[in-house]
Amino acid sequence: MGFFSKILNSFQSIKLNKENEVKGYLLDHLLVGSMYAEQQSAYLNSYETGLNRSDIVTLAEDYWGIYNRDQAIEILQNLHDRNQDENMNVVYKAFEDRENYVNILKSNLPKEEGLFEHYIELFRTLNDIVPELMEQNVITDFSQIKMTKDSAWNYGRGAFLARCCYDLGYLSEKELKDYLEKSHTDLKKYCSTWKEYTTSYIFGRAVWGGANNSGMIQIAHDLLNNENSPLKNKTYI
Repeated sequence: MGFFSKILNSFQSIKLNKENEVKGYLLDHLLVGSMYAEQQSAYLNSYETGLNRSDIVTLAEDYWGIYNRDQAIEILQNLHDRNQDENMNVVYKAFEDRENYVNILKSNLPKEEGLFEHYIELFRTLNDIVPELMEQNVITDFSQIKMTKDSAWNYGRGAFLARCCYDLGYLSEKELKDYLEKSHTDLKKYCSTWKEYTTSYIFGRAVWGGANNSGMIQIAHDLLNNENSPLKNKTYI
């Protein structure tokens, strides 16, 4: 199933596992991956994704380069560590201080070839993305993003990808639970509500890859408002 057909499909229904559903605080841990899960039309409320094995293999191998347990653990750890990137704080600071942005970037970013250009490109991307998200009423001002960053994009992808790795036998159920719990705990350092979570995820996707914000905005709306969604009556993470 292509990306756009998945997005269209996600508009139509929230997929829930009636047989092996997770409840209580463990469900909260699981829902860290709900945006990505909804993108893929996967179950929102169980450790197993409910996707065809061939689709999970394609996602893990073609999109993430995961072919075995070691690679799974490396990628999942990398997603977890991305929010500790101090260089992104420099980019955010420069974006806020337009009069001094050149000096802020030149003085504080790493000079290694490739790295400096990478963060300059992200700075330029913010110039396009932030006004666009404001126009689409995803955010009202940049301060919202400065607080949440793209934390939900990183933790959210990790949480769902961990479920895929569990389905493929690369992680045990205990390892999956531990990863989801840590993701939930760390996400709360950045986002206090599930609305902030969806906003942070939309922002992260827009910055790192781009197009079709409207599809992600619709997914967020469905997760927060659909009567069948586990997030419907939850406010705080």
